[in-house]
Amino acid sequence: MKEVKKEVSNFKDNNISQPPSINGFVASEEEKKIILEKREKWRQDFEARDVEAIMSYYVDDILSYDLMAPIQFEGEKMWRDNWINFFKFFPAEIKITLEDLTVFQEGNLAALRGLTRLTATTMDGNEVDMWARESNVLRKIDGEWLIVHDHISVPMDFENGMALTDLKPIGV
Repeated sequence: MKEVKKEVSNFKDNNISQPPSINGFVASEEEKKIILEKREKWRQDFEARDVEAIMSYYVDDILSYDLMAPIQFEGEKMWRDNWINFFKFFPAEIKITLEDLTVFQEGNLAALRGLTRLTATTMDGNEVDMWARESNVLRKIDGEWLIVHDHISVPMDFENGMALTDLKPIGV
């Protein structure tokens, strides 16, 4: 058995060297443009707190792994209720920034990944300024790109089991 050298890393300070992101790939630059424009429109609808518009970006049988419990959301009703409850938790202005968006697309299937910054104030008056990792799987159905899977997460500290919501992307 090979001996494993124990390394000490400081995850909390993000002092881990990471390779540069790959650039993604697309079969069509036009499809990439459409996907990124749709993502920007989703961002605008999110900041407008328009649940009906937000839901129009997803298939009815969406499966999502979100930051809130439960561990997974299945179907349109459960996902819609999640958005309604999310916006209740942040009653004032809410902003998101999408960074490092990368598109992978071939035929009628695409994936989009990036980093999302959320800034808002909770109903208790607590300021939130956090980055999360996000991935979406999209499928082109009847000529429209729809999200079939949504995943958003933050790293965790394995020593204490707490989510690390104070990390920032490299270079920020």
